[in-house]
Amino acid sequence: MAIPTINDIAGITADPELRFTNSGTAILNIRLAFNDSKYNEQTSSWETTKTFYVDAQVWEQAAERLAETLNKGDQVYVQGRLETQSWEKDGEKKSKPVLNARTVRKLEKAQQSQGGQRPRQPRQAAQQPASDPWGAAQGQAQGWGNGSQSEVPF
Repeated sequence: MAIPTINDIAGITADPELRFTNSGTAILNIRLAFNDSKYNEQTSSWETTKTFYVDAQVWEQAAERLAETLNKGDQVYVQGRLETQSWEKDGEKKSKPVLNARTVRKLEKAQQSQGGQRPRQPRQAAQQPASDPWGAAQGQAQGWGNGSQSEVPF
């Protein structure tokens, strides 16, 4: 049986919390929401059908680095393994799934227009090369090589 892995985009639902173990190892706790969506043709929009919430943990240097940049509401790409975290409280054993995140990357928010779609950027004209490595002027059909021959040289 393989341990389940997650490679997906999630939203951060609460401000991440940085803490340290007794030995000084940094741990960043992040509350994530993974949404399952489907396209509604009647409203021409995406609708969330299900949401899976899970706490994720990032360790050591990555935890400290991400604590400075992540906030509630950010979208992130997450890659990691689902594991079971167990503890005992008041003599009762408890457990919950935790995502041991190996990769967390903050995603940039897309700018939205009134229509709900990203505005399209006008295409730039293709850049012409600064120099022609074969020595012929651009746009001129000349002979082979340096342009002095009108027939194929072989």
